[in-house]
Amino acid sequence: MDYPLSLQITSPRDFTKVLGETVRAMRQRESWTQPELSSRSGVPVSTLSRLERTGHGSADTLARLLFALGALDAFHDFLKERKRLAMLPKSLEDFEPRAKPQQRIRRKGRAT
Repeated sequence: MDYPLSLQITSPRDFTKVLGETVRAMRQRESWTQPELSSRSGVPVSTLSRLERTGHGSADTLARLLFALGALDAFHDFLKERKRLAMLPKSLEDFEPRAKPQQRIRRKGRAT
C-alpha cells in the first residue's frame, strides 16, 4: 500500500504528519516491516507505529529511526546548512564587516 506524502505544510501538525509519512515511506522502500525497523533502531513497535500514523514522537525516536534507515547523515547536513544560514544577517544592511587587521610592515634585516 502506498502512502502519498503531503508536501504542503501549513502548520506544525502538518510537519509532524509528513515526518511520520516519510519514515513509513523510507521503511517500506527498504521492504522492512515495523518489527524489523523496531529491532534495528531500538524503538518499540508501538512507538514506531504511532509516529508513522500521527507524526507524534520524540527527537530521540526520530534520530534512532533515521540512523537505522541510513538517513541521519542527510538530515544532519540539512540541519547544518539551516544553522549556517541562521547565523547570517537577515539582510546585508545589518552586516557589519570586521575591521581589517593592520598589516605589519616587514623590513629587511640591517647590515652590521
